[in-house]
Amino acid sequence: MKRTRRVRTFGLLALAGLSAVGALQALALPRYSARYEQNCSLCHVNPSGGGMRTGYASQELVPKEFAWSPATPAMLADIDPKIGKRLAIGTDFREIYYAADPSAGQAVQQGFFQMQGDVYLSFQLDSAFTLYYNRGLTNTYELFGIAHWHSGDGYIKAGRFVPSYGWRFDDHTMYVRSEQGFFPPAFTDVGLELGFQPKRLDLQVAILNGNRGSTSDNDRQLAAALNVTYRLHAGPLAAAVGAEGFTHPSGQGTEGQDSGGAHGYLSAWNVTWLGQADLIQTQPLGSPTITGLVTSHELTWLAHQGLELMGTYDFFDPDRDLKSGARSRWGGGVTAMPRSFLVLQALYRRTTFDSGSALSGSDFNEGVFQIHFIY
Repeated sequence: MKRTRRVRTFGLLALAGLSAVGALQALALPRYSARYEQNCSLCHVNPSGGGMRTGYASQELVPKEFAWSPATPAMLADIDPKIGKRLAIGTDFREIYYAADPSAGQAVQQGFFQMQGDVYLSFQLDSAFTLYYNRGLTNTYELFGIAHWHSGDGYIKAGRFVPSYGWRFDDHTMYVRSEQGFFPPAFTDVGLELGFQPKRLDLQVAILNGNRGSTSDNDRQLAAALNVTYRLHAGPLAAAVGAEGFTHPSGQGTEGQDSGGAHGYLSAWNVTWLGQADLIQTQPLGSPTITGLVTSHELTWLAHQGLELMGTYDFFDPDRDLKSGARSRWGGGVTAMPRSFLVLQALYRRTTFDSGSALSGSDFNEGVFQIHFIY
């Protein structure tokens, strides 16, 4: 019976992969920033990335240069997210089909899952001020105001948002996101963010409550986040190096956490690599500090406009003082964008565990097929 289930699972994965080979991933990922050597504000209303796309991205860049079939002038005329002189709307909808080995030990091993349903509103109050609202499934939302100055090189943001930290991978299960708390729905925080984006430099500094998913602080201790990236170019090679940091001291009945590391990219000849590695220090109440290590990597090849092949690798060790107990995951797949509003993706991944420790578990395989509508 177990063998039959496994054969059935892999058959479904193969079918999903074949169905997507002509066509697949999401818009405005970090790799697009690497290929175009631009910061996230080229494609996003939020200058630190993610969420609603700019008018230039949705009406020009994506239809003409990202999608498999470039839009015709008539199609471009119909793509207009503005519903008023100063009001624009956008949306993201994703549904996935997930299949995993029975040994995965998860509540859901196979079936459909509605992963994302976001509606965006952007109010352009004047040439310098923007009010942004993003409402997602359950209690997931962002709400903040942005003030730009110096021709857009600097900004200040106030409200609820996802803190800028390392690469904002579109896949929230990448270990540098999921193992550091950047996993919905409780991945937004309330505070202030100051950003500078002159030419090749991106810098964000934020003061936050440190109580993600809540509207108020609960321990009389504020948190701080830092993210800095510098882009380089030499011949056909585009590169970037960066650093990130986060600190939240222990407070009244809550443990503290500090993390930090480096991120970067290399891109040339339609091949792009992005990587990030962080050390995580947690301070449990009444216990010694625990230091962990997490890293994630993504390698993509743009085989054709609108068609990419992808490989990923993740590693997480929650306690470096222990000789065992790490978890690693590698994967591969194909992503395609047949139209500017439609993205398809098929991925296969294998997760393995070290024996012994809190992260003990059975190795397992999983596959994901995703359909994504964007506007």
